[in-house]
Order: sequence, then C-alpha cells, then structure tokens
Amino acid sequence: MPDLPLSKDQKKEIESYLKTYTTNKKLLRMEKYHKAYMGGAGIDALGSPDREMLNEVPLARARMFSVRHFILDLDNSNEKLFLYYHYVKGESVERCSELLGVSRRSGFRIKNRALSMAYDKINTVGFD
Repeated sequence: MPDLPLSKDQKKEIESYLKTYTTNKKLLRMEKYHKAYMGGAGIDALGSPDREMLNEVPLARARMFSVRHFILDLDNSNEKLFLYYHYVKGESVERCSELLGVSRRSGFRIKNRALSMAYDKINTVGFD
C-alpha cells in the first residue's frame, strides 16, 4: 500500500485514465444508436465532426479493454472491487460502499486508497 496520499495532479491523472472506460462506453453506445436509428447508415450519413469521433470506435474498444484489464490485474482487495464497480460498472461511490458493505465515509477512504494503489501500479508498469 502507498504511504503518501496522492497530490491533486496525481489523483486527476489516474482518474482521467480510469474514466476513459466510461467515456469510450458512451462512444460505443452512440455508434450503436446511429447504426440502429439512422437506417443502418452509420457514420457515412453523419457530418464530419461526428464521423471523426465515430472513427475512433476501434480504439475505444481497445482503450476499454486496457482499463478493464488494468483494474482486474490489481491484487484482490476492496480497492480493486471499488475500482471495478465505480469505473467499469459506473456505480456511484455510495452504491460501491453499499456493495462492499461499508459506510459511505469508508467508501471514500477506499476510493482514495484504490486510486493511490492504481497510481503506484501505473508508475511501475506504465499505461498508454
């Protein structure tokens, strides 16, 4: 476990990496919506800004896999479960606390420890 709490910049960096899962999940949902409700036209019927964003779909899947694999590769702990429920499943801190059987306050403590643990792992292993 890390001894020192993360600085604001360090916390922002690791949260930004973990939030790419949610962002890319929304991108994939948007792409699926366009295919389903635009007569199967997909990205060809869209304007250039949307087309450029939807051309990111293969990379979005890869980024999602990377974040998910990173979280699942952590040591088994409440911190790992918290990161999975919060960033992959999209649960709130309160709901994660409930799922882990701890108080809301403990949930925020677990989140801070989890982010520190993830940050330490990224600094030893690296990420894209």
